Amino acid sequence: MRLKRLTPQAFDRAAADTRMGDQAREMARAVLVDGRAQVDVATEYGMSKQRVSGAVATIERAYKKTTTPGVSSIRVELDLPETLALELAALAEAMKGCDDAARCAEALDKATNAVRKAAKLLVAAP
Repeated sequence: MRLKRLTPQAFDRAAADTRMGDQAREMARAVLVDGRAQVDVATEYGMSKQRVSGAVATIERAYKKTTTPGVSSIRVELDLPETLALELAALAEAMKGCDDAARCAEALDKATNAVRKAAKLLVAAP
């Protein structure tokens, strides 16, 4: 899984577990947090795209080590019914703002179980 975007907090947690220099960290942040293209960041910093890609890869490796599987956030693009999309967006925002890991895990578990149950209902339909 290639990371597309990270929250500033998730980036800082991952970066804290690296020995990256300030410039490499800034380049990776520009790509992963600010959503800028690697080629644009490379041009701005006078570096090769490979150097920027290496900085991003360092953060990706650190991120994978510091996150709990199944709990970390990823960005996906899906075609969903509007009601479901709005509810999922609201859940994601609420989880970002919640500092209680146990409450987040409970909410995620309930939402996941509800989606699984709904999917089974549709698959079982004649």
